[in-house]
Amino acid sequence: MGFSLGNLESIVKEKMASIKDSVHSFEHVKRVFKTATFLAKEENADVELVQIGALLHDVGWTVGKPHHETGAKLANEVLKEIKYPKERREKVTKIVLNHDLDFRDKLETLEERIVWDADKIDILGVLGVVRTFHWFGNAPFDLVVKRSFKELRAIYPLLNTETAKKIAKRRHEETLTLLSALERELSLEDLHIK
Repeated sequence: MGFSLGNLESIVKEKMASIKDSVHSFEHVKRVFKTATFLAKEENADVELVQIGALLHDVGWTVGKPHHETGAKLANEVLKEIKYPKERREKVTKIVLNHDLDFRDKLETLEERIVWDADKIDILGVLGVVRTFHWFGNAPFDLVVKRSFKELRAIYPLLNTETAKKIAKRRHEETLTLLSALERELSLEDLHIK
């Protein structure tokens, strides 16, 4: 089988079917793909590299943790199998390897920054808060709240591209509004009880 974006999308969708109820499901990948494609066009990046990186960025969750490392290996294997050129395959592998939140300082190319941004935009706004609470699952409630306050407030200022900051501003504001409301409700401030 040769390379085409449609072939790759089918392969990724099939591989990710086993994690369909996860916050890292193929539905998340589709949202990141669309956002990353938009950002790539606006930022004059290599659209094909961005699209391939976006499609493959979370495929590692189908293998195991750390997902960025398992994903980079699997992405390389998949791209090799569909005869994607080696020099470009290496660039995609780096996009997948470096998309993790903690790797922001390791991003070297515009394409890496764009996929990183698109992935992080998906954890902003109402969607992001819901995804975060779902992701932590059965963790103690207070821990989930504390991590949500810490991590979700910090995402927006970390975005790399001006286009990402521009399109994600409303989601960031919604995130802050939701977290502020949660803070007021946890303290009963919203009820004006003394």
